[in-house]
Amino acid sequence: MMAVGFMIAGGFGSVLRFWLGNMLMAMFPRPRIPVSVMVVNIVGSFTLGIFVSLGIDNQTVSILVGTGFFGGFTTFSTFSVEAVQLLAAKRVKDSAVYMLLTMACSLGGFWAGSMLIL
Repeated sequence: MMAVGFMIAGGFGSVLRFWLGNMLMAMFPRPRIPVSVMVVNIVGSFTLGIFVSLGIDNQTVSILVGTGFFGGFTTFSTFSVEAVQLLAAKRVKDSAVYMLLTMACSLGGFWAGSMLIL
C-alpha cells in the first residue's frame, strides 16, 4: 500500500513539474541556460526546506511527501543532462553558469525555506 501512495505522490510531483516547466518555457522561450529546470529545482528545494523544518514525526508522511512528491517534482538527472549538453555544444560558460546557479540557489533555497519555520 505504501508503494501505491509513493507512486501517487511522485506522480503529483511530476505533473506539477511538467506544468511549471511548460509555463516557464513559454515565459522564456529561448534562454541561454535551461531556466525551467533550474527554477523547478530551486522552488522544490525551497519548499522541501519548509517541509523538512516542520519536523513531521510521521515516517510515512515524510517518505510520501519528502521522497515521493519532491522526488517527482525536482530533477537532478535532467539538470545533469542539460549541463552536459551545454558542455558538448562547447558552451562552457553557459554550462558553468547553469551548474553554479542551480546548485547555489537550490542549496540556498533549501536553507531559506528551512529558516522560515524556525
